[in-house]
Amino acid sequence: MPFGKKRLPFYVGITTLVVAVILFLSGLFVWIVNRESKVAALQMAEHLFTAINAKNLRLYEDSLKCVAGLTGTAVRMPGMAVRPSLDGMSHPGMAVMFEILTFHEFLFSVYCGYDDGSFIQLIAVRDQEKLRQIYGAPQGAWFVLRTVAPNEFKTMEECWQFLNQDHQLIKISNDLDPGYDPRRRPWYTRAQQKSASFFTKPYVFSSSKLPGVTCSEALSGGGGVFGVDVTLERFAMSLKQQKVSDHAVLFVFDHDGTIILNPKENPVKLGTDNQLTFLKASEFRDPRIHRVVNNFLENSDIKTTPVREIVINKIPYLVRFNRVLSQLNIDQLIAVAAPVSDFTGHITRMQNHIVVFAALMLLVMIPLSFFIARTISSSLMRLEVESRKIQESDFSGTDSFDSGIKEIHSLITAFFMMKKTISRLLAQQRNLFDNFVKLIAGAIDAKSAYTGGHCARVPVIAMMLAEAACKCDKGPFAEFAMDSADERWEFEVAAWLHDCGKVTTPEHVVDKATKLETIYNRIHEIRMRFEVLLRDARIEYYQKRLDREGDPDELEARLKKAYRDITDDFTFVAECNTGEEFMADEKIERLKRIAGRTWMRHLDDRIGISETETALKCRTPAPVLPVEEHVLADKDEHQIPRQENDPFKDTPHGFNMPVPELLYNQGELYNLSIRKGTLSAEDRFKIQDHIVQTINMLGKLEFPDYLANVPEYAGAHHETMIGTGYPKGQKKENMSIPARIMAIADIFEALTAADRPYKQAKSLGEALRIMSFMRNDQDIDPALFDLFLTSGVYKVYASRYLKPDQLDVVDIRTYLSSAQKNRNQS
Repeated sequence: MPFGKKRLPFYVGITTLVVAVILFLSGLFVWIVNRESKVAALQMAEHLFTAINAKNLRLYEDSLKCVAGLTGTAVRMPGMAVRPSLDGMSHPGMAVMFEILTFHEFLFSVYCGYDDGSFIQLIAVRDQEKLRQIYGAPQGAWFVLRTVAPNEFKTMEECWQFLNQDHQLIKISNDLDPGYDPRRRPWYTRAQQKSASFFTKPYVFSSSKLPGVTCSEALSGGGGVFGVDVTLERFAMSLKQQKVSDHAVLFVFDHDGTIILNPKENPVKLGTDNQLTFLKASEFRDPRIHRVVNNFLENSDIKTTPVREIVINKIPYLVRFNRVLSQLNIDQLIAVAAPVSDFTGHITRMQNHIVVFAALMLLVMIPLSFFIARTISSSLMRLEVESRKIQESDFSGTDSFDSGIKEIHSLITAFFMMKKTISRLLAQQRNLFDNFVKLIAGAIDAKSAYTGGHCARVPVIAMMLAEAACKCDKGPFAEFAMDSADERWEFEVAAWLHDCGKVTTPEHVVDKATKLETIYNRIHEIRMRFEVLLRDARIEYYQKRLDREGDPDELEARLKKAYRDITDDFTFVAECNTGEEFMADEKIERLKRIAGRTWMRHLDDRIGISETETALKCRTPAPVLPVEEHVLADKDEHQIPRQENDPFKDTPHGFNMPVPELLYNQGELYNLSIRKGTLSAEDRFKIQDHIVQTINMLGKLEFPDYLANVPEYAGAHHETMIGTGYPKGQKKENMSIPARIMAIADIFEALTAADRPYKQAKSLGEALRIMSFMRNDQDIDPALFDLFLTSGVYKVYASRYLKPDQLDVVDIRTYLSSAQKNRNQS
């Protein structure tokens, strides 16, 4: 089962299931209603779109058909072929032109252009003030008659006549040398190329600046073109009156994306060249128009998808396109678009009703299901509490409980039987582990008389100091606590195992009481060499007496002097071997002079030895016997190499200790020259390596959670507060309080231990004085050492474990840190 995954209580699960069922059924109903209703709504929208587009198309197309019919009729009237004079009222076609504009109000103007450049046009301004202003027509003007014809001087002249509703002249205006030539207009040139009426693309009329289209056709007898202008304004008003939905848009555009009609926004703009042009879809403020036109341009097949759904600004829209009657040769489409939500409002209301009903059901069912599920799960909740207590290793008794449900009753019975079994097994396991830990510690203590009892006494001091720290309610240890029995046991186990790595330390290194000691004390070999020197001096004396060489008294004096010198030199070497005194430079120089003495070896030293010794000796060629050797020597065979240069490279613990080049250096002069104590650098590293092995050994054990800190507590008791310790060079801020407590316990026990044959036990006062020096050097935690003194831990331990002659009078004020003294004074 993965840890960290959130679990729900049983009663919550049951309640959730009921809620889920209600929500699922409600959601299912909403989905069914939504699906079926949406299909119906879309069908309704399609019918509505079709009807609206058909209505507008019919109006648009009928009007255009009518215009085409009028144009076709007018070009066949004989009077239309007559070229106009400046008095256009006399033109034979005027009656027809007045009739066309009178009965067809959606028409803007009718006109006829001729191949000599003459032109006649009748414009219906009607009652539109805007058009009057455009043409400068006076009040009452209903029609504007525009003629371009040659005057009496045969030059073209333009005449504007403003007529009332009864065709009576109100005002006249002449313009000589007009620039307007109908023959250059598109409606004229294209009509000459067509055999029937045709419509121009929408454009802005030159005279009125209004958007519209022109239907034109060449006169049946030739010589000119008849045209009718239709403004698009009336059709725009018609579109505006159409009610599709609350948020619909209805417009006309062509295949180039140009908007022809838009009832909500003028489709004409003034360009940079002061020319009026139609807007492209992308130029409209309404983004819906741009998106609808782009959709058509991407897929112009409107036969297979008459109604399509597109998304505009994250809102779904329904869109329908219809082409304007193709027989009229007009490249235009009418488009209608409306949000889907405009047609599905009733669906939303129905869904809201379902949601309200579901909410009412939930209000009733949630408390009911919660109550029933809570009643059923109460026993399971009690079981959960008990299981958590087991998880926390709490096997204390509990009040009995049961359940009326058979399966839960069986589960409760089995659970309590399991609890008893686990409790018994854990107690046995813990006792076994505890005994095993103490067995290991006892074996380490028994391994060497030099450290006997150390592993058993350090836990006593450590636990006493830890309890004193837990009792502090102020100062640096106010927050420190070991509240549970598991935390205290964890610390005690670490204290018992703090030196477990000593099982790997060779006894001859731990027990090295003299400098030349390995598995045995090699001073005896050196003594024998000096014995040989004494023997050789005596032999030399008697040999010269036999040979009658020299004065007997002088020879005897020389022999006595040789005896004294040899004896003195060996005595000095023996004293150096004990390591009791510091080796000054002059002592080391004397050792080197003594090492200059030689003796004769006659026997082979490479026989009767082990393969290891043989391999070491064979690194140099065997000398020819007899051979002269020094009484003190550092030979190649004394240097035992290390199998690997970096013994820490495969460990993940971050050890930071300088590693000597050799595993052992047993050189006689090298060891005798050790300045202080009996340990060489190689010996000291081997002894310090015990803490490395402690960390490695404990790091390989899979401790349970409540013992997880054992390696950290046990492995830091040789570190200092400033990073000068070993094996990791840790500083105070990287060490826990229990680890720092372990260091004080280890040092105090070592200083006061009375069962170590290589040293005399320190008195209580002397031990505290030495530790105060270590405190000053930041080797131990100053605050913990102050607590060690002020709590009386040192005194309680001393009364139980120190000999009477060690219990001198101690004034702890002498050893307290200055910070503690200041606190005491304040």
